[in-house]
Amino acid sequence: MTKILVVDDESDLEILIKQKFRKKIRENEYDFLFAANGKIALELLEEHLDVDVILSDINMPVMDGLTLLTHISELNSILKAVVVSAYGDMENIRTAMNRGAFDFITKPVNFQDLELTINKTAHHVLQLRETLAAIKENNILKMYVDETVLNFMGVKNMKAQ
Repeated sequence: MTKILVVDDESDLEILIKQKFRKKIRENEYDFLFAANGKIALELLEEHLDVDVILSDINMPVMDGLTLLTHISELNSILKAVVVSAYGDMENIRTAMNRGAFDFITKPVNFQDLELTINKTAHHVLQLRETLAAIKENNILKMYVDETVLNFMGVKNMKAQ
């Protein structure tokens, strides 16, 4: 299941997303959390360590989406954010990408494109988690098994990893 945190101050957005993705929600493919600003989003991220993707607006009260992006990388470097904003000018796009956004979608949202972007982003996060788990596993293996045995088993270049 992909856990998605939606950060936007538009009150109707939660209803719209739940309606558009009701099949995915029912089939336990997507699980959504909602926050009205970046500050609430950070609080939710501390409670829900299993969030895979963040969909964030830029312009919000208390903490905007661009500020949120800087805090996400400090909190969890694997977590990826997609900025969903009506402000699709090049300056905002570049700022978002420079602060760590994985992708950028402009409003009004094309929900087919949004679904593809969610899936692409979630797949990327999954690959990062699997890579980190494999590295950790290899490091543990190196502690208990002689390198010549590992080479014989076909686990080469353990030091390069």
